[in-house]
Amino acid sequence: MLPDEPKVVFGLQYNLPSSKVDQRFPPNRKIKQSHEFNAVRQALCIKNKWISLYVKANDLGVSRLGIIVGKRVINKAVLRNAAKRMIRETFRLSNLSSRSVDLVVYVRRNEQTKSTSYNALLELFAQV
Repeated sequence: MLPDEPKVVFGLQYNLPSSKVDQRFPPNRKIKQSHEFNAVRQALCIKNKWISLYVKANDLGVSRLGIIVGKRVINKAVLRNAAKRMIRETFRLSNLSSRSVDLVVYVRRNEQTKSTSYNALLELFAQV
């Protein structure tokens, strides 16, 4: 694959930079502890058929993301991890990463097509 050729992942097209850029999800952007998850889940909830999005303002100056994908919803670990990667990438590319909010994305139901779940997540992010 040529460096300027777009890469297609999960049905989405990405233009990768020619030089290697660190695009990992930094640890200060993750919600890790259960009391933080619980505090955010007590706040505002926006949901649709597949995803619930909980939103709470924070004083940290950066947005943080927590992801909950249950084994009962998506039973294969490979598919759960792919869903988490898609959620992280959508968060990274959205304008929410510049605001100061805590978000918890709870996957309620598995959608077989990636584009439908991606569009559903974008709609929820747009409502925040």
